[in-house]
Amino acid sequence: MTSPDRFVSLDGLRGVAAIAVMLFHISLGYMPGGYLAVDFFFCLSGFVIALAFGKRFADGLSFRAFAKARFARLYPMMFIGGLLGIILHGGNPNILLLVPDFLGLSLFPTNPPFWSLLAEVLANIAFALVLVGLSTRKLALVALVSGVLLAFAILSGPWPRELGSHWNGAGWAVPRTLYSFTAGMLIYRWHAQAAPVRRITRLALLLPAALLALTYFGGPDRALWDTAAILFGLPAIVWLGTRMEMPFQPLWQRMGALSYPLYCIHVPLIALADDPLVRLSIAAVLVPAALALDAWYDKPVRTLLARRFSQAKPAAMPAP
Repeated sequence: MTSPDRFVSLDGLRGVAAIAVMLFHISLGYMPGGYLAVDFFFCLSGFVIALAFGKRFADGLSFRAFAKARFARLYPMMFIGGLLGIILHGGNPNILLLVPDFLGLSLFPTNPPFWSLLAEVLANIAFALVLVGLSTRKLALVALVSGVLLAFAILSGPWPRELGSHWNGAGWAVPRTLYSFTAGMLIYRWHAQAAPVRRITRLALLLPAALLALTYFGGPDRALWDTAAILFGLPAIVWLGTRMEMPFQPLWQRMGALSYPLYCIHVPLIALADDPLVRLSIAAVLVPAALALDAWYDKPVRTLLARRFSQAKPAAMPAP
């Protein structure tokens, strides 16, 4: 039996997805569809945010308290990743505030994955202001419309192309993010209604294998494969991850711990080398480095920020 609020399988899958993204950035040949891991992150985020904050909003949680909680969770490693990009590759210091570079082709030239962090923040805002209050039917309609738009963007070709990280495809980041995020929210609502009993099973080890298969295979013309993966395959993996737990749980917990630090720091560091084998050597060092960052920097700073925010007194109301 596992805790109802802790999904170790999803933690492990998050780490697998972060490594898939890093392999994609090292060399296209290592993980040709590694960019799909970003869509997996969006779906997983929709589930986790709904799990963590859905009931709290129903009980009266304020947007300000939500924003503080998300800032404490996201910003410490975001700051380190942005700082690495500036120190190692120059560029616009606005990245430290998650403000894109409006003069270049890429939103965040010195750390391109930051486009998805910006999309995550905007999705969180949409969740707090709109999505959390929608009925399941209306939420499913949002997912349907955004999914149709995303499928059109992919299948209208040429594919693959940037849908989010570059300005020429930045508009498509909206349906790309919104579909997977709302799909994750729907998975949470179905999970909460069904309240399944989760048990550790070796069958769950097929989940990381399936995630890697979706991000590796697809052939030279990936449009149909990627459309099916985003619309159906990745949400199915998230859903199955809510229903069964993988064995070797300490391993998967560590995979979950390294995922966000690794995602934030890997591109500025592997971009120091051009040779894929040298990049792979750097990546091998980044995995334990990400674990160390989580233990010695990210968790302590997040805990400190959360404590400071919880102790902050609300501003006094003016006298009538």
